Amino acid sequence: MRKPIVASLIMAMVVLVGTFFTSSLAQALQADTSTFYHPVSGTYVNGWPRFTIHYPKEWVEVRPRPEVAFVAAAPMPARDLQLAVVSPHPFPLPLDKFADFVLPVVKTMGTDPTIVSNKPSRLRDGTPAQEVEFRVVVNGTPLHWLELATKKGDVVVHAEISSGAVIGEDLEAILSSLEFQPRFDEPVKLPPDVQAFLDSFCNDVVSHDLEKVMSHYSDAYLNSGMRKGEMERFFRQVIGPVTSFELGITDFVPAGERAYVAGFVSTYFGKAMLRETSIIKENGEWRWYGDQRDPPLGL
Repeated sequence: MRKPIVASLIMAMVVLVGTFFTSSLAQALQADTSTFYHPVSGTYVNGWPRFTIHYPKEWVEVRPRPEVAFVAAAPMPARDLQLAVVSPHPFPLPLDKFADFVLPVVKTMGTDPTIVSNKPSRLRDGTPAQEVEFRVVVNGTPLHWLELATKKGDVVVHAEISSGAVIGEDLEAILSSLEFQPRFDEPVKLPPDVQAFLDSFCNDVVSHDLEKVMSHYSDAYLNSGMRKGEMERFFRQVIGPVTSFELGITDFVPAGERAYVAGFVSTYFGKAMLRETSIIKENGEWRWYGDQRDPPLGL
């Protein structure tokens, strides 16, 4: 009678150890897999519309400009070499007009702004795109700036490489790695309490009640270096003209008292990317929590 008992114990240990290693392996794989809420060096995943872009793993994330979703820069001393992914936003013009759209921004950066090249191209899946290279002199030093722009519906997606040196094929390959993953682009059904939180937030934005709007933010809010006070200053500047404001959540990942979200904001201007990536439940109420990342300032 002892052999079956011993065999059962051994089998139980095998199952337990197997479960432990499977769980550990799953956690390790998750830790090494870049997602819209868990960035890993070398791969950026955009929440909406969903796309990926790859860059050298030794590059480091730095704090983006307000209109930019993500920035990675080469390690010092070559910090002037950067990849920036601009937050997707409405763009009513055709792609061949993209250079005209960006040139006024280039002119504010320095002197002698020049369009070096402006040509149509395609992504790997055949999606039409436009490549534009600019050159501008900043504080006496030439800056080269290559843009890749494409469209997803009425939204423009564009990434840019800037460098103090001429941009070669190795850097062009970073931009050409942009690849869409459209299965994450449509709204999903949310838990009732999460949907109620979003509806309340949208209603308060449209009613221009700044105090109520900010009550939807955790005091511990942090999103790519931006804290709650900075969000309040932002809303104070832009909330006045808002007459419509809706959120579409296209990815929802629950994690206990926290949940990760991706999606879009719909206003009278059209659809734009939702910059928030998580919410947290505090005292029974959902609040915006941000990505909880505080990257260093770039140049």
